[in-house]
Amino acid sequence: YKDSERMYITANEPDLAINMYKNAKLYDHMIKLVGKHRKELLKDTHIHLAQECETDGSHKQAEHHYIEGGHWSGAVDMYTVHEMWDDAIRVAKAHGNQKDIENIAVKVANSMGADAGRAFLIKNGLVDAAIEFEANKNNFDEAFRLCSLHAKYKEPDVHLKFALFLEDEKRYKEAEEEFIKANKPAEA
Repeated sequence: YKDSERMYITANEPDLAINMYKNAKLYDHMIKLVGKHRKELLKDTHIHLAQECETDGSHKQAEHHYIEGGHWSGAVDMYTVHEMWDDAIRVAKAHGNQKDIENIAVKVANSMGADAGRAFLIKNGLVDAAIEFEANKNNFDEAFRLCSLHAKYKEPDVHLKFALFLEDEKRYKEAEEEFIKANKPAEA
């Protein structure tokens, strides 16, 4: 391959050398040549390789190429589809911001079910997301329990969500009390 590469480059045909390495699945050599001779295609090449590796079941390689291609969320999506939850969160923690991490973690938790989802969020240190997760599922007792154990500052948010839930249920007196507890008396 090295001799062929040298001959293609000498003949000013780097694309043929790139394609040779692609066909041989020698992606490191391929990327090196793309970076040297077709820099404008480097990110797209990484994304394309990530998709190929994902299709082949080479998840770690796919993750590497998604990240190098500037599309770390593609790696998260891949891991989520394959129910590789810990890997999805690991990538999000390494490359996303706190909001990205929480959104991805809640998406993962939703796919796991209530108890397993809550446990997953707490295990990953995402108590705020666990509280939101429970409140969004109208499991307010658990949301308040998590607040009292880990995040008292979230109680007004949960009271507000509970108030809105009660209002939708036409339980106005109880909703009024919750709006007041949420420091939103005007809403009542």
